[in-house]
Amino acid sequence: MRTNFKNSTYFENYITLNNEDIEFYEHRLQSGATKEDRIPAVNRQIFTTSLHTTIAKYSAGYPIPEIQVDFLKVIDRLKTGWQSGTSGIKFDDYILMLWMLSLGVLLDTDEENYKKITAVLDENNHKDYIYDIIIASKLSGRATDSLLTYPKEFGFLKDFYETRDVNELKNYLDTKWYKKMKSTYWFDNDKNKNEVFFGYWSFESGALVKIFGLDDTVLKQQQYYPYDLVHWK
Repeated sequence: MRTNFKNSTYFENYITLNNEDIEFYEHRLQSGATKEDRIPAVNRQIFTTSLHTTIAKYSAGYPIPEIQVDFLKVIDRLKTGWQSGTSGIKFDDYILMLWMLSLGVLLDTDEENYKKITAVLDENNHKDYIYDIIIASKLSGRATDSLLTYPKEFGFLKDFYETRDVNELKNYLDTKWYKKMKSTYWFDNDKNKNEVFFGYWSFESGALVKIFGLDDTVLKQQQYYPYDLVHWK
């Protein structure tokens, strides 16, 4: 177990139910049983459920190589499952893409598959400074532009990018990170009577620490920091 919010029995049940849901939705799509106007919503459900399941496996202590394989399937579902409106990305979708970019770094996703993630972002013509910092670590020639905007909730990543102060990052994760996530759909999911909790992780923090090659010993026991994902190789 990598989290103490739920036990192994909970996660095994959660993962089993999610896999059954994904199989059900995919079968309906392939058989033509899904009404045309429902296809985007079903693709969205398949993508988010598969991403949540992958994160749940990390929370439950599954081996990283197995999570690597699962993540490639999530990447293939990203194109039809991620949403970016004409007025910009909603906060939840911003985080979903941030997780994808960060997990791609942490799981050492190969360049071909990582480009599948960035292609979805580029097709939506979304420019973002935080995204660019992470992408530039994987794809050569990808520039970063500090004038680009990003959600204020992730301003700490810009600060960390500039200071590389791991102690300050720890203090932020200890005292502010989770509170800043209050508007997300997954906030306080561990308290929900239904089985919807998959983990609380600041993958973006782990990705930047890995990119910078910093000593993160002080973060080893931090409950939101994916320490062993940063160090699995």
